[in-house]
Amino acid sequence: MDLFIDKLAQKFSSSDVIKGNQAAEAKEIKQLKEKIENYEKLLSEMKLVNLKNMESAEKLRDMVEDLAGAASADTGVKAGPTDEEIAAAEADREMIKDLFDKQSDTIHKENIKVYRNVQAAMGESLTEQTKSILDAQQAVSKKSQTGFLKVMSVLIFIAVLADIALKVLPMFGLM
Repeated sequence: MDLFIDKLAQKFSSSDVIKGNQAAEAKEIKQLKEKIENYEKLLSEMKLVNLKNMESAEKLRDMVEDLAGAASADTGVKAGPTDEEIAAAEADREMIKDLFDKQSDTIHKENIKVYRNVQAAMGESLTEQTKSILDAQQAVSKKSQTGFLKVMSVLIFIAVLADIALKVLPMFGLM
């Protein structure tokens, strides 16, 4: 009879359920780690692009300063710049300033988009992971309660049969 109870307990063991859940969780964790690595790669690429943009902006500023210096050095050759040349130079400076502002705004907007995408992805994966863990815990607790009840009912049944046998056997003179 003990063999029967042992087999029954092994059949409804919660350790099997836990092992299965652990394997599923390990797979999900691996997928999340891969996602994180991809996001980190994207962020590093964005940083590189941002650094290149900053270098380009510095080079462009240097070129503008060099042109401004050359224009002021040119004044020695000419009697002086005309109003049209001054207006054209001012227009060029305004255009360059606008380009810098647009570039800065674009970079900022892209950085915000990536940040929000990473934040949303992490939030979704965290929600999914939490839900799967809670589901696994509920399944394990249900299985362990059901298994315990089955084992206890079998033990009570055996005890009742033994009690009946102890009361009936003396009537037949077998004990």
